[in-house]
Amino acid sequence: MPAESLGDLLTLRRFVEVAHHIPGRLRLRFSNKLIASFSQGKLKQLDAYCSPEGYLRRYQINSDTGSIVLEYDAAAIRPHILNQLFGQDGEQAQQALEQLAAILSPSH
Repeated sequence: MPAESLGDLLTLRRFVEVAHHIPGRLRLRFSNKLIASFSQGKLKQLDAYCSPEGYLRRYQINSDTGSIVLEYDAAAIRPHILNQLFGQDGEQAQQALEQLAAILSPSH
């Protein structure tokens, strides 16, 4: 995952909150500021990491409800990593992001 994308995730986490999380499926609620700050081009970067057989299976954005659902392989991406990423503690979020980047790196 490119360093720019990592920085984007850390910046954007302040605009989202976990609405529902079960292993393999995460629903985030977001403010409209998120859409304004995260262009469609950047959302398309997620496509490179999503595949039915991959660690990130798919994502779906519903701007009417202000939510994004992320389906992932819970055996590869431990649910606690995503909880830390979107939690309140900035240091834990940074550590979680580094773990996620290592999992999603092409050499993994």
